[in-house]
Amino acid sequence: MISRAEALERARAWASTDRSGPPPEIGLYEFDLGYVAWVAQPTPDPTTGPPAATGAPRIVVDGETGDVTTWPSLPAPEIATRYTGQQATAGRFPPDVRYVLEQAGWFPGRDVTAAVEQWRERYADDLAAMEYTPAAQAALTEFGGLVLPQFGLRGQPRGGFASYFYPISAGVVTMGAEGFMEEYDNPVFPLGTNDDGPSELLIDRQERVFMSHWVDQFYIATGIDAALIQLIRGGPWPSADDRTW
Repeated sequence: MISRAEALERARAWASTDRSGPPPEIGLYEFDLGYVAWVAQPTPDPTTGPPAATGAPRIVVDGETGDVTTWPSLPAPEIATRYTGQQATAGRFPPDVRYVLEQAGWFPGRDVTAAVEQWRERYADDLAAMEYTPAAQAALTEFGGLVLPQFGLRGQPRGGFASYFYPISAGVVTMGAEGFMEEYDNPVFPLGTNDDGPSELLIDRQERVFMSHWVDQFYIATGIDAALIQLIRGGPWPSADDRTW
């Protein structure tokens, strides 16, 4: 385990990089998994002094390994909460997929319930024929509003077809969901859209995710996590017609 003194030593080394003079004062916030550290800024004179520095990065010193990671200028308790969530879900997504998700604005514990509920209320008439299942609720609560690029054929980011998870500015599209339910007698709820086609992304009660494309209906994966991996990495995906899902 890393002691408070050892954490301070690592933080001072980080803060002194590319800096001349004596080591700066360090602020330290201890939490269960380690320490949040930052360069402590002197309090300026409110009438003659410059404004306090803002936007300065923080670090987390892991309490087990001593590893140092850089974080944005957020309150220390918020960084501690995010770090704890990140560690708890460290193996949830492959590194390439996690990178795309984090760049899009996702983080462990993300919750956009208020935005999703406002969207559902606004488009209640369009969504009236579809059941808002726990699977749909969980997926939209965590990933709603994200735009997720897809790797291209050569593996480059943003080279493929992006996915847009509701709520989005375009409102809601339900034609594919309605057609899917009629064709397969399987209730689904709209998750969002995809640039391929364009097409609709759907989820059923069993957490199976589908793509309703003008060419065909496709089965993506079971479980939102597995579906996100598929959507970010790209297809091809099997037709839903074989009903092996």
